[in-house]
Amino acid sequence: MTYNRTDHPETNEMIGQRYLIVRQLREEPWGGVWLAQDNTLRTEVSLKLLARDAPEWAAARDMFEHAAILGLKLRHPQILGVFHVDKAEKFLYLVEEPFPGESLMAQWVRQERFSLPQALHRLELLTQALAFAHQQGEVHQFLSPLNILLQGEDLRLANFAFAPAYGDEPQHLELRAYAPPEVIHGDRLTPAGNVFSLGVLGFRLVAGSLPYPLTFDEPFPYRLEYPPADLEEIPVPLQNVLLRCLAEDPEERLPHAGALVSQLHQARELMHGVTKKAAAWRPEKSRRSWQPLAQAGPQLKKVWEHSLPHAQKVRDAARSHLNTLKLLPRRLLWGVGLAVLTVALIIFGVKVGYRPASKPQPATVAAPVALPPTGGGPPLIESGEAGAPGGPGPAARPAAGPTPAPVQSSANLASPGSKDQRYLLLVATYNTMKQAEVLQQRLRAKHLRAVIKTRKTGSKTLYQVRVGPLTGAKAAEDAANRIKTLEKINPKVVKLAPKTAGTNKIRRPSR
Repeated sequence: MTYNRTDHPETNEMIGQRYLIVRQLREEPWGGVWLAQDNTLRTEVSLKLLARDAPEWAAARDMFEHAAILGLKLRHPQILGVFHVDKAEKFLYLVEEPFPGESLMAQWVRQERFSLPQALHRLELLTQALAFAHQQGEVHQFLSPLNILLQGEDLRLANFAFAPAYGDEPQHLELRAYAPPEVIHGDRLTPAGNVFSLGVLGFRLVAGSLPYPLTFDEPFPYRLEYPPADLEEIPVPLQNVLLRCLAEDPEERLPHAGALVSQLHQARELMHGVTKKAAAWRPEKSRRSWQPLAQAGPQLKKVWEHSLPHAQKVRDAARSHLNTLKLLPRRLLWGVGLAVLTVALIIFGVKVGYRPASKPQPATVAAPVALPPTGGGPPLIESGEAGAPGGPGPAARPAAGPTPAPVQSSANLASPGSKDQRYLLLVATYNTMKQAEVLQQRLRAKHLRAVIKTRKTGSKTLYQVRVGPLTGAKAAEDAANRIKTLEKINPKVVKLAPKTAGTNKIRRPSR
C-alpha cells in the first residue's frame, strides 16, 4: 500500500459529529493520524483515519475493529492507548491516545544515531511493553520501526492489530528484514517471532546497522548463513542475547519477550557491575557531592549540644558581675558573649572532628556475573574432555555453576623445557559453522589466532574453535585469561606432544 494520500480531512472538519480536526500528527500504515478535539469530553484525542473509498477498506475494517478490542486488553504505559472505533460519512476512524511522537523509522531516515545508553533504554522499554502483551496472549502483527513512536525519552508501541504494509518508498523496503524467517515461509506468527524482530531492532539500535545484508531482488529479504555484520559494535554481554534472538529456528530463540527482559537485566548487571532499576540504561547522576554536607549535620548538632553548657556558664558569670558591667554598652556585652561562644564552638568542633587516620582497606572486587548459555553465541557447547581432538565423542554440556572454573595456572603448566613447550586452547564447540565463525571473528579482532576444526561424532558434525598453537606456558595462560575476560568463556589448555618424525599429537593434561 502507498503512504502519500490525497484523501486527508480538512483542518476544522468535523468527524462523526463529535471530533474537530486540528492538525496531522503523522502518516502510518493503514491510515494517517490526526490530532482532534473531542467536543463531548472537552479533551484532545488522535484519530487514525481511512477513507471509505480506499482500496484496502475491506481488510482494514477488520483490523480497526480488532485494534479497538485489543485497546481494552493492552493497558500499558509503553503501549499506545486505543479507545474506540467508529464510521463516519467519509472515514473509518480509530480513537487513540494523542501521542505526538514520530516513528523510529522517521528518525533513522534522518540518519539519527543513539548513544549506547539511549539505545539500550529504548530497547528495554520496548521489550517490557511486548512482554506485557505476550502475558495477555497477544502478539504484535508487524513489529518494525514504523510502529514504534518516540518523543524524547518517551516511547509507545502502536498498531498491534495491523498486518505488514511495506509501502513503495525505497527507505521502507528494509522493513522486510524485521519479519521472522518462519513467517516469510508462511508459518503462523508466535511470540518467538516477535523476539526475532526485537533482535533485529536491538541490533540496529545499538550497532547502527541491520545484522544481515538485504537482498531486495529475491523473495527472501536477508541471508542468515552469514555472521552478523558489525558485531564488534555491540558490548560482549549483549552479543549473546541478541544472537539468540536472531536464531533462524524459533525453538532456539528465547520463547517470549518476558525471557528477553530477564536476559537484558543480567546483561546490564554484567556491563555495569551493580543492580539498577528496570529502566537504568540511562547514566545515573552522581550524588557524591552531597555526602560531606549530609555527614556534617550530625557533627554540628553534637558540637552545639556540648557547647551549650559553656555558653550558659558565660551568661551566669556575666549576670554575677552585672553591677560592674552596667557601665558598659549593651552592644559590647552581646559582642563579648558571642565571641566567647564562637571560640568554644571552634575548640570543641576541632576535638570532635578529629579522627586518627585509618589504614586503607583493600578493595573487594566482585566476581563477574556470567550470563546463562545462549543458543546464538558462545558458549553454546563447551569443550569437554570428549570434545578434545584425537578422541571422538559427544560434546559436553555447559557447566551448571554461574562462575567458570579457573584457568590452569602457569605452575600447573610449567615443566622442564616449558619455554619451548607448545599449547593449544580449546575455546568452544558448536553445532553449526555459522556460530563458530562468529566467535572466530571476535577472537581474531582481538589479535588471537583462532581456527575452526571440523570433526564427526557419529552422524553429527561439530565445529570446534581453537586458538594456537602457543609457545610457552606463560603465553598459553595469558591467552586463556584474555579469552576468559573478553568472552566469559573458560578455554581448555591442552599441551601438545613434542614434535617427532612427522607427528604432532595432543597430550591430555592431568587434572
